[in-house]
Amino acid sequence: MKPSSMLALIAILGAGYAARVWFQNNIVSVVSGGRSSDCLEMAGSTTTEEEGATFIVGSIKNNCDHGFAQVTILFNVDRAPGAFGDLPEGVAYAYSRDVKAGEIRDFKTAVPISKNSTYRFQGINAY
Repeated sequence: MKPSSMLALIAILGAGYAARVWFQNNIVSVVSGGRSSDCLEMAGSTTTEEEGATFIVGSIKNNCDHGFAQVTILFNVDRAPGAFGDLPEGVAYAYSRDVKAGEIRDFKTAVPISKNSTYRFQGINAY
């Protein structure tokens, strides 16, 4: 291998490593709750029926002086015993975009849950 090719390969590997470190330090920490855990709070939730389907609805509040481009609200769903026996716990998600500073935003889960299910708020991820 030529020395110039070896230097180019080292430069590419170094740039890749630097990008990975930046991504881990800036993006992953925010998505995993770095800023959102202190800023976003659940203002309340309940269930509602729409066209025969049950959804979790509620609102979140942004208590910080900056906004979030993407927000995911997570719930654990306890399954009711049924014909197939006790099914494992499920999850439900609600999504919101462009939540401004100080804003209260309504949400509705993306998919319906069973009418007889109970749910627990799990957390909020945002960036």
